[in-house]
Amino acid sequence: MRLLDRVIHVPYVWENLRKAGLLKGYERRAFRRLEKAKTEIDARLARKAAAGEKVNVVFVCHRPQVWPSLKPVYEALKADPRFQVQIVAIPQRSPVKGLGYLNEIYTSEGAEAFFRPEGCLEGYDYEKKRWLDLRTLAPDYVFFQQPYNVARPDAYTSAAVSAYAKVCYITYYIMLDIDHRTVDCTPVDFLHDLSFYFSQNAADAVFIRGRLEKGGPNLCRVEITGHPRLEGLERHRADTCDRWDRPDRFKVLWAPRWTTHEGNCHFFAYREPLTAWCEADADTELMLRPHPQAFKEWRSTGEMDAAGEAALRESFRRERFHLDEEENFYPQLFTADVLITDPSSLIIDAYFTGKPIIYCASGGRNDGVTEVLRPGLYWTESWDEVARTLDMLRAGEDPLREIRAECARQYQGADGAAPTRKIVDILRADALGPGAADPAGGKENP
Repeated sequence: MRLLDRVIHVPYVWENLRKAGLLKGYERRAFRRLEKAKTEIDARLARKAAAGEKVNVVFVCHRPQVWPSLKPVYEALKADPRFQVQIVAIPQRSPVKGLGYLNEIYTSEGAEAFFRPEGCLEGYDYEKKRWLDLRTLAPDYVFFQQPYNVARPDAYTSAAVSAYAKVCYITYYIMLDIDHRTVDCTPVDFLHDLSFYFSQNAADAVFIRGRLEKGGPNLCRVEITGHPRLEGLERHRADTCDRWDRPDRFKVLWAPRWTTHEGNCHFFAYREPLTAWCEADADTELMLRPHPQAFKEWRSTGEMDAAGEAALRESFRRERFHLDEEENFYPQLFTADVLITDPSSLIIDAYFTGKPIIYCASGGRNDGVTEVLRPGLYWTESWDEVARTLDMLRAGEDPLREIRAECARQYQGADGAAPTRKIVDILRADALGPGAADPAGGKENP
């Protein structure tokens, strides 16, 4: 792969080069490639439909924690006998000090073990340092969990895969606000290669169409479907969690941001006072849930070395203190009494559980991401405010409960058709023709 093809995936490089008029030839070639691929794939799908052959759908997965966004679609497609569905579990490229993402170091986030019960294929041979060729699976559609080409090998970028399969995307987070962080999470080098973007609502669709324009000519269909992740949330409401020592204690779940470079991660500032606050009450438990990237990031920046990480882990092995790195976070969310966090996609899921959320603001560039939710959050600017809020909640007072409930009702409203069914119907019509019927008769997947 040429150097330009590699560098183009570094955040904001594509749109900055295009804005400067330096991508005209590149984007013309890229668009011709997309047109050629669409013609070939549509012809292949037509032949399959005529012959009664199965449509192949591949889910490329690296992070178990964000699987809830795709799982309902995966299960619905798997239940349809006209689709052949496969998960390919892969590691991610990690940034290296001095090189950033321009390296060939790949680290597993546990996807191989997590998806093994689904019969996943392992995309990377760690001993031979060899990647599975996705072409050998003959995919017609490919879903990626996240849109960051820079973290994947060249053969797994959207540009490479879109040459032989239709690339589809559902955001790994639920979009409630549109701000610079939403821009960060929608790199145009990935969006440019999409065949389908399944949007959560009309505002999301308008935003994404604007992002697509910044990437140049494309063939992406933006379909308003709603987000499947909210569908699955209610299934977990009765979840139990055996990670807590005693269910009758006041249970604090702590999920700090993974990076400090934006100026809004409170982990290092609040670690000692929060630990001390919990230590002072024998009827309180604290569970730290670090982001999957947190320890890697802090080691790469020098903010925490291996000895520091080991000491932290040890301190959360004692009674009433827990380190949560489980892939499934719903049992912890539904059984905690409060979540303490800062800018995090976990806020959305926590909000819809109805549990109180203490938001640690710091004037960082991501604070506005929760603007829609802010009235229902306990917004704090210092540790003293966090402590006072914890004292209030521990005493059983939650004055913002009804505000959160009303906001949740608004965003969980639907038009009668579940997001998963809409998405699968769109794929079914694209692959098999507009008259293709739902074999489940329109019933929801259990």
